Amino acid sequence: MAAKTVKTYCRFCHAYCPMEATVEDNRLISLVPDTSNEVYGGYTCIKGRQLIEQIDHPTRLQQSQKKQPDGSFAAIGSEQALDEIAAQLQAILDQYGPRSIASYNGTYSYQNSAAHDVARAFHSAIGSPSYYTSVTIDQPAKVAIGPTRMGWWNGGSHMWNDSDVALIIGNNTLVSHYSIPGGIPSFSPHNALREGKQRGMKLICIDPRVTEVASRSDLHLQVRPGHDAAVVAAIIAVIIAEKLYDKAFCDEHTEGLQQLAKQTLRYTPEAVGAAAGVPASQIVEAARVFAGATRGTAVTGTGPEMGPHPNLLQHLVQVLNAICGRHYRAGERLPNPGVLTPAGPRAAQATGPQPQWLTEGVKSRVSEDICETVVLSPYGPLKEMPTAVISDEMLLEGDGQIKALICVGGNPLLAWPDQQKAHRALAGLDLLVCIDLRMSATAQMADYILAPKLCLEREDVTLLTDIWHDKPYSQYTRTVVEAEGDKIEEWEFFWAVAKRMGLALTLPNGPIDMENKPAKFDLLANITHGSRVPLETIYNTEGGAVFDVPDVILEPADPATQGRLQLFPPGLDEELAAAYADLQAATDPNYPMLLVSRRMKNTYNSTGPELSLLKRKGTTNPAFVHPQELSARGIADGEIVEVYSRHGAIPAVATASDDIKPGAISMSHCWGGSPDPAAHADDKVREIGSNTNRLIDNRERSERYSGMARQSSIPVAIRKLS
Repeated sequence: MAAKTVKTYCRFCHAYCPMEATVEDNRLISLVPDTSNEVYGGYTCIKGRQLIEQIDHPTRLQQSQKKQPDGSFAAIGSEQALDEIAAQLQAILDQYGPRSIASYNGTYSYQNSAAHDVARAFHSAIGSPSYYTSVTIDQPAKVAIGPTRMGWWNGGSHMWNDSDVALIIGNNTLVSHYSIPGGIPSFSPHNALREGKQRGMKLICIDPRVTEVASRSDLHLQVRPGHDAAVVAAIIAVIIAEKLYDKAFCDEHTEGLQQLAKQTLRYTPEAVGAAAGVPASQIVEAARVFAGATRGTAVTGTGPEMGPHPNLLQHLVQVLNAICGRHYRAGERLPNPGVLTPAGPRAAQATGPQPQWLTEGVKSRVSEDICETVVLSPYGPLKEMPTAVISDEMLLEGDGQIKALICVGGNPLLAWPDQQKAHRALAGLDLLVCIDLRMSATAQMADYILAPKLCLEREDVTLLTDIWHDKPYSQYTRTVVEAEGDKIEEWEFFWAVAKRMGLALTLPNGPIDMENKPAKFDLLANITHGSRVPLETIYNTEGGAVFDVPDVILEPADPATQGRLQLFPPGLDEELAAAYADLQAATDPNYPMLLVSRRMKNTYNSTGPELSLLKRKGTTNPAFVHPQELSARGIADGEIVEVYSRHGAIPAVATASDDIKPGAISMSHCWGGSPDPAAHADDKVREIGSNTNRLIDNRERSERYSGMARQSSIPVAIRKLS
């Protein structure tokens, strides 16, 4: 068969970079950037270019596996595995009730455009609220708690392409390829940053490291870890004191400004700067530059959101955008109203806070203060339980205890906070099913492992990023190569198990055919029913494209439905007081350093180091430390050290780096192996790295509402291992 070239897009992460694949006899022989794409301009990253090797990698599972009585695994046909899993789930459901069956949907599951909707349909069919995702590990404040407490602007915030300023807080998009609208776009981020700078955009960065983004910023506040919220409070205080805020917008669309002004008075640039390790003049300059611009937003990354006071930080960032009026107004055109989202008018008005979402959902069995998280999406509010306490839900005996877990595209043994507890929780399950492309640390604990199709072996559409672009852009990819061996898609698992259990699954726009397995396109057509551009049109368009959708001009606010953004919700005074107290807190002499999280170019959470080119970039997650800290302890660059906290200790490879402040350590998360001594993971630190979640007690200093653990700015110490 002659070779053919197919336009597709990468789903190694959620940047969705367009590619051209050359296929011959169902073998992928070439994969290159799609240079004709008008949005990405031929951009791809080093990870996505390894998809050819990933398909044929020797560690990839070619068929399902079942754990044997002696702990080994043996191949099993997927149909038989599904029969057995469905029977066991039914027995658990009958004995323990709906809440006993949980699923955890990790970062890889997000790249399958039908996986989450069908998983939610399965949970709805059995009546189980135990639906968990990776989102609530690191950013529940951004996607749920922040909008719930303050409300949101229906016209959206300013996008990168039409802004003249951006405030980036702990987000290194040039490495992570993660951002939200208003920040550096995750697609072609180097080009986007270059173009922004060329048109005169001012970039302000708050980060404890001199990251790739920070080194290109006009103003970098190299803050001491853990004080991001205090610095933003000080910026707000300056803007209010100097009357730099948008008074007209605040008067019409917000409430609580006077309370906010009073409560942030003590956050002076001098007091905050002294504690946070930045000059007071930089805080004042940041406030004046940001407020003095016409357009532009402040955004946060997972780094500060995993650190102290994430609920407060996210609220203050939303406040900063609100008081400076960084939202599209009546009469303005939305840059991207969405392609796959429902059509309809948009008004330049606020939807007020929804405090009931914080208290009326299903309560965690761990704490009455923790309940279902309501995540806002273009399709409406979606509910999920907070992953921060899922281990506790597994270990806490009694009615509602989780007995079965379906792990989809995730590696919770490496990702969940408090690794020792996570290991005990996973080991205690009656049934653990993993859908995983290889024998990950979690999969090795599973009763069944189902081998999934990889991204180039399935159809998908850019559903996740539909409103992330600054133009109405979308792409549908057909299957590039047919999967060999016995493999299934993530959504197929939930459909097949539901069919065996006699369940009827329903998506938001209608039921799923439970007699005959539906085509992927039909599922996606159901999910996107009523979209601005019909899915069939996108399907029949070769490659990614900007679609000609009618302009959406924001309508004036409707007095009957207009809400107000709440700048000072209940409880904010306590959070501000706690963050201020931290400014004066003494350093613990036993744990004088702070461990902060970071991203690395050659990995996407726990995926990447197994691939040969990425492996050559590094096989461990070093402990990056300022040279003077290493010298003071007699530690040489490259030596093995022990990083220890009040909760645990891990080995790490010490690496001198002057891009981090003295007194801080920077390490990437989701590395290492099992904490089980029999696994001898610590002996392989140079080959597999170490897991920073062993340093964390997930219930210590956890956040209100979400129970989120503090996973960055962890007090630690280091010592040389003999």
